[in-house]
Order: sequence, then structure tokens, then C-alpha cells
Amino acid sequence: MAKTVQPELPPIEFEGGGETIEAKTVNLQMVLPSVGFPALAHLIFDLVVSRVDLALLDYLPNGVVVRFQIDGVWHDQPPMDREAGDYMLASLKQLVGTDYRERRARQEGKATAIVQFKKYPVRVVSQGVSSGERVAIYVDRKRAALDSLGQMGMRPKMLEEVRRVLGQDEGFVLCCGMPSEGYTSLWRGVLGTCDRYVRDHFLVEDEAFAEPEVINFSTVRYRSRAGEKPFTHMASLLLREPHVIAFAEIPDGETLNNMCRLMREKHILVISRLMAAHAIEALARLAALKPDMRLVVDSLSAVIGTRVVRKLCTKCRQPFEPPSEMLQRLGIPPGRVRQFYTATVFQPGQVDENGQEVLPCSECMGYGYCERTGIFEYLQINDVWKKQFMESPRVDHLMAAVRQARHITMRDEAVALVAQGVTSIEEVQRIFARKK
Repeated sequence: MAKTVQPELPPIEFEGGGETIEAKTVNLQMVLPSVGFPALAHLIFDLVVSRVDLALLDYLPNGVVVRFQIDGVWHDQPPMDREAGDYMLASLKQLVGTDYRERRARQEGKATAIVQFKKYPVRVVSQGVSSGERVAIYVDRKRAALDSLGQMGMRPKMLEEVRRVLGQDEGFVLCCGMPSEGYTSLWRGVLGTCDRYVRDHFLVEDEAFAEPEVINFSTVRYRSRAGEKPFTHMASLLLREPHVIAFAEIPDGETLNNMCRLMREKHILVISRLMAAHAIEALARLAALKPDMRLVVDSLSAVIGTRVVRKLCTKCRQPFEPPSEMLQRLGIPPGRVRQFYTATVFQPGQVDENGQEVLPCSECMGYGYCERTGIFEYLQINDVWKKQFMESPRVDHLMAAVRQARHITMRDEAVALVAQGVTSIEEVQRIFARKK
């Protein structure tokens, strides 16, 4: 009788999930000999080594659709056979401590993967949907916290300008970004750039959306669910004589008016943020809140914006000489840059000149990019901008003023990264062609 050949397992170990140590041990022991464990081990190992932040598995009647999110971009993977996918999912649910028999209700569980002596927390969320079942697998890769704008990629000259405006005795500094595009990181970076050792800094935020604390910022939380607002506890906060107050959100025009009055009456620095793709859109969104425009225009000092782009893999990126037409479109003088770089994306089945199979890059696993970096925009609100903002806060009119003022936009900053070989022109086009 022929023996069943067991597939070779990848170098990965697990710690099971569950409410107690005993439950964690039992869950792991039940999974190890299961039919679906080899596929589970290979999947989680691939997620770790390929730097996947989120994997989505859609269980359809005839198979399983698999997608990986890496550095903010989705990549389609080879589909799984439905039967094999079911065995794998049953093992996965058992590992994280959820009910493998439940295919409709929402379930959430956690486990830990161990690769090369490093532990990676894995969170699994499953939910029945109209087409079958959707499973989300989140991998915590334990990135180092980026608590400074320099670490995030802001160039030194711009950082110097930001430090100057954050060091003023009074003013209103606005931060902007988009979810998953550096919105939270920019906020922490700006707060982290403040000189928190010689002045008293306070952060006002909604208790329901509290974020990790910023060192040397005293936090004042209000409860919007109980009807409280950002200024509910302001009287007691002002008794502590703050020099800087950061508001985590601007819910409406009246709150914006109050921020501006606070800055002018108490002669302090106010920092806040809102969601916008760039500084000009941020100005338009301020106007859309219908505040006292004269008050806002007279108060605003600067707008700091950010987006993120993927960084080319330096091991496999390919150089090319950019045509003169491309340089002209990008505003780069002829002869200034002799080569750009493009990503090398692995294509299965490729062979080299010797007929040998081409393997994916060991650094980026064949995706062509490794990690991301920030691109930034700093808009100082001078008298010219104030006049334009008062006359017409529409995005198209403000963009016309940008061109006249020769303001350095985020797109300009991104082109500079292309010229430096940090990212590719294709990546920049992808970022700025995307509709928000």
C-alpha cells in the first residue's frame, strides 16, 4: 500500500490562541496533526516573509479568491481549491480559538507565528457574506514607531520650516492627509516635532477615537457619545496655562471658530488636522465647514500635508534613461538627471539566457518595492494666500494661485524622489491618478 507523502513544512512555529493557557495549548495540539495544517503553515509563512499586512480570502462556491495587501497595494494571488481551502480554514479557526464549524456569524481570534525567532501576532476575522464567507488575516510586523518627521522622510529644509512655525508663540497650524496615506503618522510626527520640554503641550481628543499617547503631551478627552465637544473641558484646561493645544479633529465650523478665537485671545499655538489629499484641498475643506472666514484666514499660519509612496527595491530595481519628453513633463531640466529606475516585478515562468528559471528577488519577494516613505507639502499662509482664500476658497482657483506662487507641491516632492531613485515614475502616477 502506497504511503501518503506529507508536504514539506516551512520553517514556522505557532502559539495557539484562546482565553487561557490551557486553551491555547489544546488549540495548537489539535491543529498540528490536522489535514489543513500544511496549507495553513505555508500561507502564514508567505504572509510574514512577503511583508503582507492584510490577506483577504473570499470563499466562493467554486473556490477561494486570495488577495494580499503589501505596502498599501493589493496583489491577486493564485486561487485555492475550495476543499483544500475549507480544510485550511478549519485549522486556522481552531488555531486562533474560534469555532471552525461556524461559517455565518462574525468571529475574531488571535494567535502568534514565529519565524526566524521573531514573533508575529496574527489576528483573524471571519464573517459570512452573501457570496459565502470572507476571512481577513492581519499580520503585525512590529514596525518601528515613526515619531519624527525626519524618520518619515521629510527633507531637512522643509523640516526646518516646520520646526520654526511650531516654535512660534501663537498661530494655527493645520495638518492634512488621508486614511492609510500617512494621516495618523503625520499627526504624531508633527506633535513629536514640537519642543515639549520648555513649553506645556496638551492634546484634546474624543475618548471614542483615542490614539496612542504622544510623550510629554497631556491628554484631555471628551465623550462625544455623551454629547460632549472639544471645548467642553476647556475652562479647566486653561487653568493649567497651556502654551500649545492640539485638537485631534475639527467636527464643525463653530469648533473651528472657537479654535481661532482661543489662539488669538490666549496667544497660544493651536494645531489641528482634517482629512484632505493635499494642502489646497485642506483649505477648501476648511471653508466647507462654513466658519467665520475672516477669523480663520487671519488665524491660519501653515498647512502641512502628506502622502506615501512605495520605495523601489534597491536590490532588483532596473535603471533606464528617461526620454527628454518625460523630463520636460516632470519639469526637470535636460541633463539634470541621467537615469530613472523602474521596478522589477516577478513573472512566473521566466527564464534567463541560459534557460534557467528566474527566481523572485529575495529582498522584495518579486513585488519590486520594499516599504514606503512619506512625501510632504508645507504651505505657509502669507498675505497673498490669505487674499486668495478669502476671495475664492475653491480648489481650482487655489490651484491656479499655486502655479503663480511657484509653491512646491507634493507632486513636486514625489518627482524629486523619482530623480533620486527612491521610487518610480509609475508609482508616482499611481498615487496621483487615484481618486480620493
